[in-house]
Order: sequence, then structure tokens, then C-alpha cells
Amino acid sequence: MKKSKNRCFACGEANLHGLRLKFQYDSKKRSATARLRLAARYQGATGFAHGGIIATLLDEAMAKANGMTGIRAVTVKMNVSYRKMVPLQRSLQLTGWRTLRKGRKLYLKSDLRDANKTLLAEATGLFLEV
Repeated sequence: MKKSKNRCFACGEANLHGLRLKFQYDSKKRSATARLRLAARYQGATGFAHGGIIATLLDEAMAKANGMTGIRAVTVKMNVSYRKMVPLQRSLQLTGWRTLRKGRKLYLKSDLRDANKTLLAEATGLFLEV
């Protein structure tokens, strides 16, 4: 059986127009981290990232914190707090981690920081294992 290509907008290597994020998993912290730079095509306000892309990044980080442990789950609810403007074409660090599990319900957090570790955006999420 032929393995299907990963066309995920956030992490899929087969999506030519996607973000192609690559995450590393830390089992002690139950966290997934990616380093990235957002291209100009993800612009909202001049010189800064679009809020929808920021939300996508935060959602993907939480999903990866689940997925890298073998858990398949879908986002049920997500709350995003935009703290500062997210610059384009600058080094960023994206991290997601699980805070609690209650049966099939998984509670997660994620954040996006610049090279100086300044918090730019953060999210909380409820995921449901499928």
C-alpha cells in the first residue's frame, strides 16, 4: 500500500504553498517546538503577519504536541490572545504543550515568541481524541 503524501497546510512537505513547519518533540515537557520565519506572503498589516496565520501556527503547535505522541485529535475550541505584532521574515519560535488530559479531552497551550523570547501570541485549546 502506497503511503499518502502529507498535504497539511501547516506541516505538509507535499504542500508547495504551505508553511512546511518542522517540529521537535520534548517528551519530558510533552511539548512540540518549531523554529520558523514567515514569508511576506503571510502579511496582514504592512510588515506583520496576518492574524489567521498566527492562529494557524498556534493551533498546529498544540496539534503536534498531541500527534507526536501518537494521539490523533481534533480541535474543539481554541482561544487566541494576540500580544504584539508578529514580524515577517524574522526568527520565531512556536511551542505547544499539553496541560491536562481527561479521558478523550486534551487541554493544551501554545505560544509564539521572537528571537528575544518576547511573547507575541498565545492560545489555549481543547482537543478531542478520535
